[in-house]
Amino acid sequence: MRKRIKLSTFALAVFFMASVSVNAQEKVSIGLKTEVNSTFYKYDAESIYSNSSQYPGGSAGVFFKYDFNKWFALQTDVMLHYRNSEIENKLNNEKFKLESYDLELPVYAVFQTKVGTGKIFAGLGPYIGYGISAKTAGVNMYDKDATGKAPMKRLHYGAGTILGYDFGYFQINASYTSQNGIGAMRASSSLRRESFGLGIGLSL
Repeated sequence: MRKRIKLSTFALAVFFMASVSVNAQEKVSIGLKTEVNSTFYKYDAESIYSNSSQYPGGSAGVFFKYDFNKWFALQTDVMLHYRNSEIENKLNNEKFKLESYDLELPVYAVFQTKVGTGKIFAGLGPYIGYGISAKTAGVNMYDKDATGKAPMKRLHYGAGTILGYDFGYFQINASYTSQNGIGAMRASSSLRRESFGLGIGLSL
């Protein structure tokens, strides 16, 4: 009798764990993302540089999404960005190209609803980033100078938003990240970055 109870309990436990595992797999989405981006920088009035001009760049990475229910989810992206911009010296009107590589991790609260054969979704949340390289006129803006300070901070943060349509295994999306009123790329002045992205995602 005790043996049967133990076997029944074990069978129920295995069934429960299998059910939880399958349910979790159904709620978790993992995929690849790629984007075309456009980035510009904003400077304060005391800076010798004017606001930058935008040039196209590119982004690639992965996303992890957990659906709590049919209308709400959390999504985290791990993205490598190549950003391309041009800045101008207000004193002599000389222009410099600024190219950067950054790793960024946004976390979006995603609201979604079924439209047609797929789902339309919109997300909002913070991001944190780490600068790998930001070169202009042969100088890496993340490197420290003789005073021990760097023109730009490697560790930065801000907020982002995403909007798109999910066909199931394939999605299109537009994104926007900004540091306005939140973070800055430089401690000594209010150098802030804004970036737009347009891309696609593929669920694995």
